[in-house]
Amino acid sequence: MGSHRTTRRGLVALLVAGVFAGTAHAGPAMPQTIAFPVVGPGRFTDDYGDPRWGGWHQGNDIMSRRWQPAVAAVNGRVDLHMSSTARGTCMLYLRHASGATYVYIHLNNDLTMQNDNTGGCREGVSYPIGLKDGDLVRRGQLIAYVGDSGDADGIQPHLHFEIRTTGGPINPYDYLRRARRILFPRGPSLTEAITITLSGRFKALANGQFAMRAASAATSLGVKYPITRRVVFTLPADAVVQRSSTTGLAVSTTAQSAAVGERVTVQTGAFLPYFSYQLAAPGTLAAAQVLLRG
Repeated sequence: MGSHRTTRRGLVALLVAGVFAGTAHAGPAMPQTIAFPVVGPGRFTDDYGDPRWGGWHQGNDIMSRRWQPAVAAVNGRVDLHMSSTARGTCMLYLRHASGATYVYIHLNNDLTMQNDNTGGCREGVSYPIGLKDGDLVRRGQLIAYVGDSGDADGIQPHLHFEIRTTGGPINPYDYLRRARRILFPRGPSLTEAITITLSGRFKALANGQFAMRAASAATSLGVKYPITRRVVFTLPADAVVQRSSTTGLAVSTTAQSAAVGERVTVQTGAFLPYFSYQLAAPGTLAAAQVLLRG
């Protein structure tokens, strides 16, 4: 009888421990869909938990390019953590209202496209001009630039991305798999209209829509970056379509003259940078100017 009571007590203790353990690791309610933290090239694997020289890997590495824009995955408040040394780690925390923290590590510290380590962790190098510690930012807003600062110095630029809850770090892999990839980063204002210019190759024209394969992008806010993405614009009747000539001057033409695979640059009309526009579903953005370049 005594042994049965001991066993019963042990089972109860295990069940109680399990309930409290489950509660501790459940963490806060977080957004199920985030904005993918890197705009443009960004590949990743499930390397959470992999061994590292200083311990185990508490996030996923998003391999990208130096100076590639990094954006807020969710609405939150910025907490800057910038090293004061030339080769120190540049990073920031994005704190969500749920209590979860999104961590961005190895931000840029270079002044050129080379690994020069001369920029340091500062405004205009690691994060955009105007961003301040404690600022409230919105999902899809530019908050940083990808680099190789800290112990990533000299290897491929990438963003080490973590999600930390009140119970500790969790694997961000499924969040990144479900994340929405945006075409461009937005600035801090939702009331200031912007334009975006894309260069690439013409793909198709049908039903008043103009499709291209974009290779580079630039926003009127001054952010330029490479991107590989099919973009489909509406083509209003008043859109200006031109073709570059042998003299270097653009001459008027029609979109019907475009040949599949030829180089093209498209500038949108002005629009407010809501998240739906950043997603750039087919026909969301309207072309204002089209330059065919043969």
